[in-house]
Amino acid sequence: MKLFEQAFGAKPARTSKTPGRVNLLGEWIDFSGGLVLPMALPLGVTIGASPNGTEEDVIASEAFEGEARFAIDAPKAGHWADYVRGALQAARKKGWAKEGFNIALSSDVPHGSGLSTSAAVCVGTLRAVRAGASSAPETTEFAVLAREVENDFIGVPCGIMDQMAVAHALPGNVLALETGSLEFQQIALPEDWHVSVVHSGVSRELADGRYAQRRNECLMAAKAMGVVELCHGDLVAINDLSSPFDKRARHVISEDVRTRAARDAIKANDRNLFGELMIKGHNSIRDDFEIVPEEVDAIVSDAVQFGADGARQTGGGFGGCIVALMETGRQDEWWEKLSAKYPAATRVI
Repeated sequence: MKLFEQAFGAKPARTSKTPGRVNLLGEWIDFSGGLVLPMALPLGVTIGASPNGTEEDVIASEAFEGEARFAIDAPKAGHWADYVRGALQAARKKGWAKEGFNIALSSDVPHGSGLSTSAAVCVGTLRAVRAGASSAPETTEFAVLAREVENDFIGVPCGIMDQMAVAHALPGNVLALETGSLEFQQIALPEDWHVSVVHSGVSRELADGRYAQRRNECLMAAKAMGVVELCHGDLVAINDLSSPFDKRARHVISEDVRTRAARDAIKANDRNLFGELMIKGHNSIRDDFEIVPEEVDAIVSDAVQFGADGARQTGGGFGGCIVALMETGRQDEWWEKLSAKYPAATRVI
């Protein structure tokens, strides 16, 4: 890894490459027991790691100048290196390492895009630290531990979808993940289906309180409905909830239904139905979950107008990327029209 050699004067002892992910459908339901449909991106995060024999973690990134140096037990600092540091501390607590590490990080996933860069960094760091061990943990254990890093060290109360997706997803496949049980299927995307991901140009940040607010509203709605997981609530009972809890519950329950229908649409090679479900899912996170900025909503609308079978905001919301589905071979003409109207947008894939 060139960056590691430039920063530390030697090749890394261990490396890992972890993909980003895009979620096709099943938004904001992974902490409510729902089914989600993420798939791996051809873009990802590369981690180079070597133990350094000190009590410090030293981290270099091609996206930031200089090296970050922190004591191995230092708390979160609101620094770009916190995701790596949190994963290193988690690995040491598991007994996978004791000393500090030299880490180099490179990524071709756009920052703040909603494509799970943070999950890829956490899972990738854990893999790099654990690489070559005689008794490596199961892949799901990496995902569960990475989620703990985001929840407990970073302070984002996220669900499990992102970590499971970047840990398990295979190129060309959709991961149909039951977030309540962590059971999953790998479903091949039909060859004539093309998925495009476009960064809207509207940046996002989940640690600013809005993610936690929406999550808490879902948990409160579930409690009011008398269910452990909101996806298992009854749509009829929503009428007894006050606002905004009725809206949040309506999205979560209906999104789980949509996602299960979308899973079946992939298996049946029904692109039109899948596209319709994407549009309905977008309208739901816009109207009932209220996480879609006007600028992003306009891009989604025009993405369909310009020829996509379906499109929606993807990820945690409040900006970031849209995902669009269309017939393979139409993507370049489609993008030419979309980019002409939205010059601040960039195509990721």
